[in-house]
Amino acid sequence: YLPIYRLVFSWNSNRLADKQVTQCIEAAKRVTVDSCSFRSPTIVLIIGESYAKHHSQQYGYGLKTTPRQVRREASGRLTKFSDVVTCWNLTSFVFKNILSMHVVGEKGEWCDYPLFPELFRKAGYRVTFLTNQFLPKAKDAVYDFSGGFFLNNPTLSEAQFSLRNDKTHRFDDGLIADYDRLVGDGKIKLKGDSAHNLIIFHLIGQHVNYRTRCPNNRRVFGPEAYKERRPDLNDRQRRIMADYDNAVIYNDSVVDAIVRKFENQDAIVIYMPDHGEECYDGAHFYGRMNSAQVTPRLAHAEFEIPMWIWASRKYRATHPEIWRKVKASRKRPYMTDALPYMLMYLAGIECPQYRDELNILGDKYNAKRPRILKHQADYDELMRKEKEEAAKKEATAKKNSSGQVSSKKKTNKRNKK
Repeated sequence: YLPIYRLVFSWNSNRLADKQVTQCIEAAKRVTVDSCSFRSPTIVLIIGESYAKHHSQQYGYGLKTTPRQVRREASGRLTKFSDVVTCWNLTSFVFKNILSMHVVGEKGEWCDYPLFPELFRKAGYRVTFLTNQFLPKAKDAVYDFSGGFFLNNPTLSEAQFSLRNDKTHRFDDGLIADYDRLVGDGKIKLKGDSAHNLIIFHLIGQHVNYRTRCPNNRRVFGPEAYKERRPDLNDRQRRIMADYDNAVIYNDSVVDAIVRKFENQDAIVIYMPDHGEECYDGAHFYGRMNSAQVTPRLAHAEFEIPMWIWASRKYRATHPEIWRKVKASRKRPYMTDALPYMLMYLAGIECPQYRDELNILGDKYNAKRPRILKHQADYDELMRKEKEEAAKKEATAKKNSSGQVSSKKKTNKRNKK
């Protein structure tokens, strides 16, 4: 934190960003699209923020934090995916990986490959990007700079996006108001033969500070809700957990409101957060640990994420085969660095960069592709070892328990004699 270190860090960060922008611009120049069927007229991608899967009612959490998403799933219009991880637990790194056609394990870097919004624009889609984080503004935090520099560069922004919002909001429902304005002004067209849209909502979600992520009049949970559930926590920790769960249920209302905008359209909606979050789950800690080593506990809390796909009644009627594939794929293992390939399949974009084995909805999807977290830990190997350790502990406990019972029986026999 000394000024000299800050100066060196800033200089190095700007130098690296400049180099990566140059590489991104060169990659954009090589973008080619062979054809596009516009298979899905309207594709909506909602990117959440800091979403702890284990605080989601949809995934078994004990409190009703996602009632609207649960209802949509029960109606059969929303399909939940059960085995999804992100490759990083930092928003800036996640964005670089999910926007780039590069996937973890390939040669080169993320900036050596085209960004998928560029391919959508080249194919003829109108690409709208509504973000509550990555806009150029004064006093950006380092993660805003790191995650936003390649989005806000004028050349790259023009190559990727047809429309953008120009200000952030205290709460995420401000992005919905931005969307409504663009539709009202005729800048987003949802009807007509040429109305092909990719609309990306990037939320602030459950990013710390949690208390600031939910309006006061929308709070549901208080510290008292955790006295019996979490007696190990003190009052301050219970309040923080309540703040987090209130942010989750507010996020539930926001994504539901976005979905409602497309209920009468030929539209499909994908929801996924950038990464997970810790909120006193397995450790007395909240936020994220920027640890070099990824442990099973860290993988569960910060890399496992919720993901679902919703489709309107009209979309399911006109695209029954796609909806069948969505439902058939819900248990496949997935890492979100391959997201562009699913989106391109949904759009019907044919280009040299597309690979069917990376499309989770594809018949040739490679479910055995290693899911490498932070470029150093194999998620599935971590889970395998964790299960082995748990099995060993259980076997040892049973053996000890059996030994104690046997010893008691021998003692009882001696006492009888």
